[in-house]
Amino acid sequence: MLKMNLLILRHILNKITIIGSITIISLNSCTSFTSRPVLPIKQKSIEYEKMVEDQKVCRGKGTLLSKGTVSGKLSFYFTCTGEEVYIHFKDLLGRKTMLMILKPNSVEAWDIIQNIRFSTESIYLRFPFFEFVTPQDLISIFWGYEPQFQIDNKIEKESSIHITFSSNELTLDALHITMDSEKQTIDIIFDEREYGSSYPHLIKSIPSSIPQAQS
Repeated sequence: MLKMNLLILRHILNKITIIGSITIISLNSCTSFTSRPVLPIKQKSIEYEKMVEDQKVCRGKGTLLSKGTVSGKLSFYFTCTGEEVYIHFKDLLGRKTMLMILKPNSVEAWDIIQNIRFSTESIYLRFPFFEFVTPQDLISIFWGYEPQFQIDNKIEKESSIHITFSSNELTLDALHITMDSEKQTIDIIFDEREYGSSYPHLIKSIPSSIPQAQS
């Protein structure tokens, strides 16, 4: 099981034509879905901006499940502080395996197991879905809001990446990404989200001494 977990993490950070898949086993009966190839609109909703301004911080936990060539499960805890999100992933033994930091125009990751860091540029190269979902969109998702998208007809026809959201009556509770060409999907499921509270110990920078991953 541990070997499988490390393989999943390596795949997520180093290979990326395969990303993983998740099956949401049960959803609230009032869950709603939207599914289409998408192109982000660089515009935030007034409701989202007011939430961030009023609450200042948000925290929660969730699960990343994958299925396909690589299958498995990782848990994560996160803290949103305004326009920044700090995410710590853990394996089945409860060990921290990865730290990811989202900012409006950047995303960085530290693979704690291999002790290497990934810059925004290297992550973009490894994760094809960043063609569609920007770091700002992910920040919105962790706050519990579905990003505003517009459909681009050309991308809709040519893209092999599809994005699905699900939500309960209050907030977004899952993100599902399907990569048709690789027969892989990944689900990020939010099990808990608490507004007005944070996990202060999650808020940290990636040490500058950590070596960069090779592009």
